[in-house]
Amino acid sequence: MVTAAAAVRLGLPAELEDRRSLRLPQSHAVVKQISKAGWKLTKRGFGPWARVYRPADGDRRQCVQFAVLPWDALDTRSWGDTARLPAPDVAAVLGTYASRVITPRGSTAVCGLELMTALRPPTRAVRDETSGTWVPGPVPGSLYEAVDPAPPEAPAEHPIVAGLYPRHHQRTPDQVLDEEAFDWIREPELLTGAECARRFAVGIDVNTAFLAAANRLVVGLSARST
Repeated sequence: MVTAAAAVRLGLPAELEDRRSLRLPQSHAVVKQISKAGWKLTKRGFGPWARVYRPADGDRRQCVQFAVLPWDALDTRSWGDTARLPAPDVAAVLGTYASRVITPRGSTAVCGLELMTALRPPTRAVRDETSGTWVPGPVPGSLYEAVDPAPPEAPAEHPIVAGLYPRHHQRTPDQVLDEEAFDWIREPELLTGAECARRFAVGIDVNTAFLAAANRLVVGLSARST
């Protein structure tokens, strides 16, 4: 956890100038210092939830997760008023979350994805037969590299779609999957004033579209499985 005062002490800006990617540029002094000290950043770079690590040394792994509070790491939509608590209380909340769920790395939605990945990681440490060092190796059946989507699932600007149809072609219903992942079962205008005043809403997935992500069904975990 990096408070506003700690951010100033460490040479971090009060706010991120890059509001699109939400990360420090590679030329920033802090990013260079991390690299010079022998640490590496993930592909997400140094942003509100930055993770730095050292390459694995056998079965020894080192990583540090940062939550930069002045950069809105603890968004109120996910963490409520946690960011407004005194620093010791914020640390207690994050520590409790880490011990009971998983080390937080963003919003509660991001943490959910990280938890699913931790349950079925795409890679594992394997020993290279030539060098004898430990390197990442794929877990059988897991999706460890990007694969192309099925043409009906790809957006119009995807290269797969551009290669199938002429320019400005409007795909017909049999050529594209036009389905929303979330749909209201009640029209918003039918909600009462008392319901709108409530702090939380419950979404029910009536089609159980994501049920396969929570059980042992084979749901396309690799390029060859379906």
